[in-house]
Amino acid sequence: MGKEKDNNYDDIESFDIQLWDRRLQKSDGSGLWFTQLKALLRKDIILLKRSWKTTLMITVLTPLLAMAFLKYIIIISKNYTKEENLHPERIPLSGVPNCYGHPEEKENCINLMYTNCIDDAVCTRDSDVDKIISIFVENNNKRMNLDWAVDSNKWENWEDDKLKFNVTKKYDIVHVPNSNFIYNYTFNHQNITNYGIVFDIKKDSDVTNYRYQIWHNATFEFNSTVTISRGIDEAIIQFSKGNSDIKPEINIDIKDFPNESEDKYDDVIVTANGPRIFFCVSMVVFINLLSTIVSEKETKVRYSMEMMGLKRSVYWVSWFIVYAVLFFINTISTIIFGRLFKYAFFTNTDIIVLIYIFYGYGLAMEALGMLISTLVNRSKTAVLIGISTLIIGFLVMSTLFSVAIVTYLFWSKDVNSRYRYIGSILFPFFNFGKMFVDISNRSSNSINLISQTVVEGSGYKYDDLFEKPTSYSEIKTEYDEMEPTIHAFYYYFVNIVIYLILTVYMDNVRPNEYGKKKSIFYFLHPSYWKRSDKIVNRREWIKETPKKYPHKIDVRELDDDVRTHFRNTCNPDYEEDAPVRVINLRKEFISGRERKIAVKNSCLTIGKNKVVALLGQNGAGKSTTMNIISGLSTPTSGDVMVMNKSVLNNTPGVQSELGICPQDDILFKDLTAMEHLKLYSGIKGAINCLALDDILINRLKAVQLYTVKDALSKTYSGGMKRRLSMIIATIGDPNVILLDEPTTGMDPVNRRYVWRFIEEFKKGRCVLLTTHSMEEADALGDEIVIMSRSVVKAIGNSIHLKNKFGNGYRISIIANGDENIENVKQIAKEMVPGIRLADDSAGALIFEFSYDLSEYIPKFVQYLDENPDGIISTWGMSQTTLEEVFLTVIHEDSKRRFKEE
Repeated sequence: MGKEKDNNYDDIESFDIQLWDRRLQKSDGSGLWFTQLKALLRKDIILLKRSWKTTLMITVLTPLLAMAFLKYIIIISKNYTKEENLHPERIPLSGVPNCYGHPEEKENCINLMYTNCIDDAVCTRDSDVDKIISIFVENNNKRMNLDWAVDSNKWENWEDDKLKFNVTKKYDIVHVPNSNFIYNYTFNHQNITNYGIVFDIKKDSDVTNYRYQIWHNATFEFNSTVTISRGIDEAIIQFSKGNSDIKPEINIDIKDFPNESEDKYDDVIVTANGPRIFFCVSMVVFINLLSTIVSEKETKVRYSMEMMGLKRSVYWVSWFIVYAVLFFINTISTIIFGRLFKYAFFTNTDIIVLIYIFYGYGLAMEALGMLISTLVNRSKTAVLIGISTLIIGFLVMSTLFSVAIVTYLFWSKDVNSRYRYIGSILFPFFNFGKMFVDISNRSSNSINLISQTVVEGSGYKYDDLFEKPTSYSEIKTEYDEMEPTIHAFYYYFVNIVIYLILTVYMDNVRPNEYGKKKSIFYFLHPSYWKRSDKIVNRREWIKETPKKYPHKIDVRELDDDVRTHFRNTCNPDYEEDAPVRVINLRKEFISGRERKIAVKNSCLTIGKNKVVALLGQNGAGKSTTMNIISGLSTPTSGDVMVMNKSVLNNTPGVQSELGICPQDDILFKDLTAMEHLKLYSGIKGAINCLALDDILINRLKAVQLYTVKDALSKTYSGGMKRRLSMIIATIGDPNVILLDEPTTGMDPVNRRYVWRFIEEFKKGRCVLLTTHSMEEADALGDEIVIMSRSVVKAIGNSIHLKNKFGNGYRISIIANGDENIENVKQIAKEMVPGIRLADDSAGALIFEFSYDLSEYIPKFVQYLDENPDGIISTWGMSQTTLEEVFLTVIHEDSKRRFKEE
């Protein structure tokens, strides 16, 4: 193991990389699984602490605000409830008051309609009835200080044609044809008539039987049928005596029942509003879950972890554990605050029952949230779906579960049980509402609809979960299909199992950001259930892959070096220890009827101790090739073998061998550099210890990030983020490193540190590097691959490519006077046979000659330097650059393309 020479890293050449100690690593099996889980949980806990305000809001403050809001509703509602009155006073019964028009400021109303004809009978107006009404009016005027007309001749006498008559003033007394007229008129003219009286007087020889029927417009605020009945009775008695001097008075006092304390109404309000308010408490955590998980997908940090070997099962289990804890804290906070506010639903119910209803609901919604997260790729969309779910659930709670009468109709014989089962199996809030109504019926106070009095709850015990709830006696229906409350809790588990299975399924069959997905029947393939570290037979794979995926290009048209490399790649005896082989790799993107070929049948062999620089224009296929090798994208045809593992058949196994620095900086903005390295160390299976810290510090110092190791990555510059991403790729000392433009945005000094690190780190492994910097490719590339139009066009080391595609050396000479130009040309031709004059303008001569003329260079350079004839003013010499080689290859390919077109 290399040792650190000095803590001062100013000397770029004086640094040793401290290699990974394999004893730190749990390489496979359950040990790796639990190490990865521990690393992810550590990461999640750190992020929750960093966003402590949000964590506190969704777990503690939201339940508190919900309870406070309920209390606010209770306070407001007290303005509409009766005050406590244990000893009501006696109140003398008053007379019949004046009617009020609609609206009240108008006088378009009728105090009293009367008739002596029943139903639709046609009969003569009875003078005795008129006299009785006159006496009633006279007595009522005195009681109420009114001025209703006493004389029956002044009363209106309506006929049948008045049924459509709209009242525009106040009428005291109106005589109508019959009782059907009263019915029809009051039905068609609502809130106009106060009372209607239908008399039926039967006279026998000795006895007169006075009977009458009162029609009234009763409300909770106004109902004086006793008053008018007392007035009519007095009038009948006075009329029957026949002596106007005798005026009987029936004195009646009224007294209300004792009124209960307002506090007993508080829990009635909690029962009515609880389902929708407590439902929202858990939904806040649900929306946060959606936003967080989808954000990791949107920023691609999840894919970054998977490329480094993270198991999908670990990813989902870690999130389930984290939000299970958050939902539990949310549940406990809800119960504590509910008891502190002394709501009977909480104080009269066993704690275990409360945990069942709230925590079970939270876990079911968590599973639903995980499923939804697999269906969307943008956090904003996820939040909108979460809010939509909240609104739908709120409406369901408000309509179906705010009143027990409505809730229990779902369990009556009149409702198809199919709808109940659909709601229970698919929607957790349906089960939450059912449990809440069952529990609140026993634990909370309720109003008896007949007596309008408060009935105190008896309390809800654990054993009550297994009993069928008692239905309201007011509902005249049968509940043969009513289920015990515990069934709703069982349905929570059904919800969880269904949603989690669908989560795993959709996560596999839905395409990721790079278009990769599995078959819809992937779980039926035997390979899915086998261990992911399956090793292929190298020789057999090399022989069979070209047959299985034949190339679709004419190899004869390729460059000689490329053609030779393609053939060698398909030769089992060529570089037997090469970590990476790519055979006939092809990737097509199809959008509608358009098809774009990103990679056309590439064949590559990347050997040990090498840095292979992959060059090409934007869209040439470099990043697509990297994505396929890393397992992020699935090839259309062809295959890649990494350390004897097939990327097609064993993607997790391939990813365990890789270290990847993607093109974009995929970092957690609220984690530090050290926390990033520990996270990815855990993903690679490393145990957190001091030895690991030493290695990570060594890597940070190597790229000059040690001094900012405890700063959040969101505070880093672009170059610092690239350095951190590059170091992450080396965690675990993987056998294959993929670096996609690793030095973009770096200053020259730090770029040199990174180059130094890569040059040292390649020993014993291979590095595939993409870059747009020709200087970087020239400095690092042991082998350079140039791609154009999705095809490999050139391959070889820097010197070989310069010799093949470049013009060798270039010498520029300025003659000492125009008269010496021809002399310089002649001397150059004599001293370097085969030299070519590339340019001759403005007195400057540019000569080019190939590398095979290098033997003549020393003598010619000596002549130019000594200038014995005095004909040279200035001169300079340069070699063909890699950039010129790149441009030459691209230019030749472009000319071929134009020719083909």
